[in-house]
Amino acid sequence: MAEDVPLGTEGIETMTPDTDKIQFSRQVWQAASEQAHRCLARREFCPEQSRIENLRHVHLVEESESIFGRQIWCFEAIGIDPFGRRHVLYGVLEFSIQYGLLEPSQTAMFEDIREREIFIRQETQPVSTLPYSYPSTKFWIFSAWCSISILTAIWVAALVSSLVN
Repeated sequence: MAEDVPLGTEGIETMTPDTDKIQFSRQVWQAASEQAHRCLARREFCPEQSRIENLRHVHLVEESESIFGRQIWCFEAIGIDPFGRRHVLYGVLEFSIQYGLLEPSQTAMFEDIREREIFIRQETQPVSTLPYSYPSTKFWIFSAWCSISILTAIWVAALVSSLVN
């Protein structure tokens, strides 16, 4: 029995949803679907002929007392442009959960699934770089230490000069 594979994903390792066991309400699914259709319309694809396929939830951060929640959805789409050409597109929808309400915050569409996977990885697993590891930060810290050292040396020289006289 052949397994269903999303459009253009043959031989490509894709992210598996970490939200398989979560049940979303019909309103949440409808909001995600409508946002995906709006994403196609913004890219000027024909809304009547284009279609969304394989809409799925891939990332969830629950809302808590101290932070807003976040959901990331993926979809594949067949977009028909104004010239009648068919395009296979890979979309990402990001929603913010604020006080229990689902608010669209970001959308992106790619023509290559690898680009979408990189985008999702960057959004879900941010690189944890420490602020002092940036070259510009090192420069400013070095400049501050040099300035303090020079000012201290001038102050000590002035102090010694005034004590000798």
